[in-house]
Amino acid sequence: MWLFFVNNRLVSYFIIFCICVLLPCIAAGEKSSRRVNNGPTSVNTDWSQYSWGLYYKNLAAREADASKRDAYLAKALKYFMGATPSGASLARIYLRIAECYFMRNDYKTSLEFAQKSLALDATNVRTFNKIYHIYIKMKNYEAAARILEQCLSSMPDSVQIQFNLAEHYDRYMHDANKAAEAYQKTIAMSEHLPVDDYFKEQSLLGLGHIAFLKGDIAKSASFYREVLKINGDNLEAVYYRALASMEMYDFSEAEAYSNRFLRFSPGNKIINSILGRIYYIRDDIRAIPHLYNSKSNSSLSGLLSSGLYHERVGNDRTAEKYLGGMLKLAPKTISLHIALARIYSRKKETAPAFNEYVTAGILLYNNRLYQEATRCLHKALEINGKVPGAYYYMAKAYEGMRLFSLALYYFKETIRLHPDTDLMLHVGYLYGLRKDYDDAESYFNLASARDPKNSRPFFFKGLVSIWQEDYPSAEKLIRRAISLDDKTEIYYYYLAIAMDRQSKLDLAIESLKKAIKNNPKSARAYNYLGYLYADNNMRIDESLNLILKALEIEPGNGAYTDSLGWAYFRKGEYKRALEKLLKAEEILRKENNFDSVVYDHIGDAYLRLGKIDDALKYWTRSTELKKDVMVADKIKKYGQR
Repeated sequence: MWLFFVNNRLVSYFIIFCICVLLPCIAAGEKSSRRVNNGPTSVNTDWSQYSWGLYYKNLAAREADASKRDAYLAKALKYFMGATPSGASLARIYLRIAECYFMRNDYKTSLEFAQKSLALDATNVRTFNKIYHIYIKMKNYEAAARILEQCLSSMPDSVQIQFNLAEHYDRYMHDANKAAEAYQKTIAMSEHLPVDDYFKEQSLLGLGHIAFLKGDIAKSASFYREVLKINGDNLEAVYYRALASMEMYDFSEAEAYSNRFLRFSPGNKIINSILGRIYYIRDDIRAIPHLYNSKSNSSLSGLLSSGLYHERVGNDRTAEKYLGGMLKLAPKTISLHIALARIYSRKKETAPAFNEYVTAGILLYNNRLYQEATRCLHKALEINGKVPGAYYYMAKAYEGMRLFSLALYYFKETIRLHPDTDLMLHVGYLYGLRKDYDDAESYFNLASARDPKNSRPFFFKGLVSIWQEDYPSAEKLIRRAISLDDKTEIYYYYLAIAMDRQSKLDLAIESLKKAIKNNPKSARAYNYLGYLYADNNMRIDESLNLILKALEIEPGNGAYTDSLGWAYFRKGEYKRALEKLLKAEEILRKENNFDSVVYDHIGDAYLRLGKIDDALKYWTRSTELKKDVMVADKIKKYGQR
């Protein structure tokens, strides 16, 4: 009860205070406010002139009426100019004057005062920014770029300015090369400066767009993937990742990213078109709603979706109207050929139906969509089973899926319908891969019988002999191939292998030199010769040059990188050797291609650097992949220390 009384009394005091004290002040304030709208009664200092200039500039910024805004700007300029006589804070005042003229669309005068401000103070980012936007308004994009570059030279650690420069090159100057370079610099700066991930994310996005527009779709896809690692909710990256995947005919990726995008934007016609076409090619009923949602007469994808949709729902006549016109505009569109094949099949027009199914199958095969290719080619063979080309592409598709038994069946059917020496050799090669050496030899003999002067059957028989580790036979057969054709680099390369395995080092070296003579761009020959020198501890400097030449032709090759490390090992540069050998291990691991020799080399390098535990670890890995007595002896020797 007492608290209630106290609180009420306080309220009463507060009301009295407001009546006696605050109301007169408010009234005075209102009068003062009315005076301000008409201008100050007296302005005696530069600071007050500047303040009144700001006041009218801000009024102008909020004013919608053009004439009133211009009147406010005139007053602002009058006061800003009145603040200049003493020479104090001129950089700031000139910038405000520049802003006023900018608001008046008088860009020439605005630029004049902004440049005066910059001449007095080259550290104010706002001044650079104002000059930049003046040049943009004047459409002088070269000058706009120069002012950003000047700003960056004054503030070299500004990620924001570096990013703005990249965006300017990209959006205004359309200079993809300069933009890409600036984006890369932004990324590099953002990785060692304490800035938000936004700049790296947007720079990667910009690089993705540049690569996409240049037609380097795989590179663009990798940039979009990096964007999504930073921000999985970046819908722009999801959208373009879907487009890039579709361009590469990576249906699984395109499907995943398209579905991801449609969760946020279900009505997007382009993405619906992507899913519609994927499901259409797979003969999946889910194609229908996506094709319906992407129908349009205003784009090629929309027209295609319209045609595919009408085909799926049985409106063949309408479908043909759309698809017939599309055929001239986009003859390599796979779904288009499938649609026409289905329509022709229903009309019992077997010849054009067959041709369309085969065309679709070949296009699918060429884009590594092997399973989808076999579906179309099966349809073609159901219509006409007497065309060798259809069997051939069916075989190639199954070979692409590494289903060698099915591939061999269709290759042999191709040969039955159309005997061909090269195809016989290929069938023999596939049998050799399966270690079915008798059947391999029989097909090589068939090829020789058809074309006795053809060197390739002898070469392939020699290759199979190498696989069987019968090196004397391999040498004999490959020399026979060379007697028929002494200009083919690969013959000398594999002859060198046969010589090396028989410890005929001089002959192996001679053969590799001939391989290089016949093909000066043979990276494998350069590497092999360089490795032979290094492994036999001879001509080490020449070895390094040869291996570096191989890596120049095929950069990033894991086997060649191992050779380079081994050459440095032989030269006694163990630290450098280990660096290269570990790099080789990393490359091969990413390729899922583990090599016992590389592990052995790494173990030897660690041993020379005195790191025996690490050496033992890598030697053990080597023996786990492939048993080797010499490596086992090293483990036994150093494991018992």
